[in-house]
Amino acid sequence: MAQGLLSTEELLGTTGYDRVGDLRRSLDDQRIPYFLGKGGAPWTTIDLVNAAKGLTRDAPPAPLGAEIL
Repeated sequence: MAQGLLSTEELLGTTGYDRVGDLRRSLDDQRIPYFLGKGGAPWTTIDLVNAAKGLTRDAPPAPLGAEIL
């Protein structure tokens, strides 16, 4: 996969979900923006995942033990 892109297969492997519908529901619940590919398969980018969690390339990492919402 191109650098920075997260395929459906990568997202399924990372999250542990087996079904695309469960993955999409999880992305929606976490407010992670995604795009739909062939057959409704979601894909996103690392930057979109980070932005949904309040992280940007310019922002310093949260201190250890800090809660990220």
